[in-house]
Formats: sequence, C-alpha cells, structure tokens
Amino acid sequence: MDWKKQFRIDENELKTLIDKLAQAPAGDALADLDRAVTVRSLGQKLVEMRAFADDRLIGQNEVEKSLLEYKLRLEFPFFAHLSSLSMISREYVEWSCA
Repeated sequence: MDWKKQFRIDENELKTLIDKLAQAPAGDALADLDRAVTVRSLGQKLVEMRAFADDRLIGQNEVEKSLLEYKLRLEFPFFAHLSSLSMISREYVEWSCA
C-alpha cells in the first residue's frame, strides 16, 4: 500500500478518535471508562503511525530521512502535532482536556 494513502487513512482515524473525545460527557463512570479507552486507542494509533514512518526511514540517508519527515509534517499536520505532544512529559500536557 502507498504510504501516503495509509497515512491518510490513519490520520482520519486520529481525527475520529479526537472527535469522540470532544463529544464525551464528563462525570459519568461509563463515559469516563469510554474516554479512557479512547485515549488509549489514540496513543496506540500514534505509536503505530510512528512505527510505520520509522519503517519507511530504514535504509535512507540523512537527506532522505529529513525530506520524509518534512513531508510528514506538511501533508499530515494532525499526526505531526499529536506525535510531538505525545513526546512531551505528562506533567506538561493535560490529556484529559483533549
């Protein structure tokens, strides 16, 4: 499968998960459980996408790696932003507000 097509599919899944988080009411025990599952799914999807991108970088020289990373940031800004946030320590990012 073309890597751009795969990333478009995966980024749409990220958007769906974020929309689900935005619509979840707070306070209800069942809603909180659903929210926790959604946050976990979001984290897993980011890990999968990062692993897929890293697989594409294997065997590339530094210029090609930089070019691919640049293309990822331009063409898939949602992934790039969430990926950057996921690398920040949890004490600085409040994921419950997502």
